Amino acid sequence: MMNLFEGYKLNAVKARLDVAITNIAERHRTAGRVLTWRLIHEIEQEALETLKQAGDLEMKYIQMVRSSQWGYVPRVNQPADLEGYEELPVAVTTIRKAYKSFH
Repeated sequence: MMNLFEGYKLNAVKARLDVAITNIAERHRTAGRVLTWRLIHEIEQEALETLKQAGDLEMKYIQMVRSSQWGYVPRVNQPADLEGYEELPVAVTTIRKAYKSFH
């Protein structure tokens, strides 16, 4: 059997990731936490765990939205300056959007 890429499954993961990240980011934002690179990783990990625990999404599509698929994202406790990046991982873009919307 061929291992097909099914775009609708990736879109389902992205939509659910968006909801999970928005809820998690709102919690951190209302707690007054500054968006640091480390916090981006924390939010992403928590959101990915939420998707995995749901049990109805394929892992290969969950893996596709992880920032590690993109390359190096620092894990330092410094404010995350995401301006000027043309392309960011799906999760990071969603975190930035969610965090900005709560300002």
